[in-house]
Amino acid sequence: MNYKKILPAILGILLIAGFASCKKQFEKLLVNPNYPSASTADVDLYLNEVQLDFNTFWTSAGDYGAQLSRHQHWNGPFYRNGYTPSSFDFQWTIGYTGVITNSNALIPLAQSQRKYLQSGIARILKAYTLATLVDNFGDVPFSEANLGNDNTIPKVDGGASVYAGVQTLLDSAIADLAKPNAATFKGNDLFYNGSKANWVTLAKTLKLKFYMQTRLVDASATAKIQALVTENNLINTTAQDFVFRYGTSVTAPDSRHSHYGSDYTNNGNGEYLSNYFMWMVSTQKYAGVVNLKGDPRLRYYFYRQVGNYSWATSSTCPCFAKSQFGSSSFPSWYPSVPDQTPFCTVGKGYHGRDHGDNSGGPPDANYTTAMGVYPAGGQFDANQFAAVTSTMGGQGAGINPIWLSSFTAFLEAEAVLELGITTSPGTARELLSAGITASINKVLAFPATVNVTPDPAYVPPASETSSYISLVLNNYDTATTDDSRLNIIMSEYYIALWGNGVEAYNNLRRTGKPASAQIAVAVANPGLFMRSFFYPSVFVNRNSSAPPQKDPGNVANKVFWDNNPDNFIK
Repeated sequence: MNYKKILPAILGILLIAGFASCKKQFEKLLVNPNYPSASTADVDLYLNEVQLDFNTFWTSAGDYGAQLSRHQHWNGPFYRNGYTPSSFDFQWTIGYTGVITNSNALIPLAQSQRKYLQSGIARILKAYTLATLVDNFGDVPFSEANLGNDNTIPKVDGGASVYAGVQTLLDSAIADLAKPNAATFKGNDLFYNGSKANWVTLAKTLKLKFYMQTRLVDASATAKIQALVTENNLINTTAQDFVFRYGTSVTAPDSRHSHYGSDYTNNGNGEYLSNYFMWMVSTQKYAGVVNLKGDPRLRYYFYRQVGNYSWATSSTCPCFAKSQFGSSSFPSWYPSVPDQTPFCTVGKGYHGRDHGDNSGGPPDANYTTAMGVYPAGGQFDANQFAAVTSTMGGQGAGINPIWLSSFTAFLEAEAVLELGITTSPGTARELLSAGITASINKVLAFPATVNVTPDPAYVPPASETSSYISLVLNNYDTATTDDSRLNIIMSEYYIALWGNGVEAYNNLRRTGKPASAQIAVAVANPGLFMRSFFYPSVFVNRNSSAPPQKDPGNVANKVFWDNNPDNFIK
């Protein structure tokens, strides 16, 4: 036997086996725990990420919608240059690479483990995200989106087809939530604490919301809306409200409501609220005079650092001299004040910025009005007239009011008035009353949920709520056209939406209400109102299949469900 030939062969076999064994061990070490494979991923960790990404996406979408719908201040002065494509990069990225990518990874994994609640939640949040991307940008990637290396340049799908896919996703979510033999839920449900029933109700409410969005362009939507309203498994009680709850931690991470972090600093208020919205709540119904005993939500919505304008000088408030509290020498092209909309200031210390005011930032951080205890977890206004601090009020333990029971009532009132839907309690007037009542009750009960005790001297008694509702209903009763009645419904919906710019922007484009929406104040002709946003730069610059960027000279690029005239909104 020739051992000189056999030994090298044996050694070679051993070395190959050794290398193979080492390779397997090295491969184990090369698995990045931050990017687990589908076989090792944790469904509930994915769910945590989907929920947090969804709230971040919604917050971003809501802020832009709030600015254009006059809830928050929009800088302007021209609609064509109020934003740039890069303004929307974050919203787009967190939507696609956050919510949608993680949902796509979660759903099949959850199905294989019978974790149907988790897959149902992911489908609902993915559906909402996709529809909101359509609402904001128009045609967006859907059928080819998030395919990884299989398609790195996805084309867009028409908004209507994406909406159809959204309805299918919601139906799939409802089916998941009804499946038997589901695994015991041990994850973190940040919205409904593991309640399948509430998630089903949300899914059906969102189906109603999206059908109502399409009512102008889809004649078949009416029957679908009627079926959902008749079934009545919708968000109709406060216990079913779809909200994201914030905490009070300042660091590691900052868990506070984003607007608390902006408004309540030791250096004063860091943002401007919309003068128009504060005027709507405090003044519009009361002969142009701020009525602190009018809308019961006023002291909950806004916190004043000052109670008058003795601080206003040419440096701290350059527009003051032209306000109704100065010389009232408004720009010649601006409508009369205060009969239609405010200019510069609102009255009794309420102070933010007018729509489209792009003037520089004066030293007014200690005088501007901040978000109140609702929804940002700020301070209740009891005439303290004290500067904001970083530990004031509810310390940021606010909510994002994504969908509330009051919203359902207002939406049904619109459906009854505009589509002839039949429902219980029945009339649009009754639903209007129900929506206002639900909103006021929610807001007045809110401080107790964030450990804030309002000064009893300033808490509105039940009689003030009754008086407010009676005033609105009397205005409704004396209205002579359905358009004016719709304006009352949508104006009250708009007031109840404080903290939700997503629906405020959608409603404004769908109905043109509130009809009193403040025009841009800095220029006589700001151009056509933005009916959708520019495509984000991360999309058009990196995807050769992306459509051409929208023309900045004509920003009235309407989404598929908006068939109103170009100049429908100013």
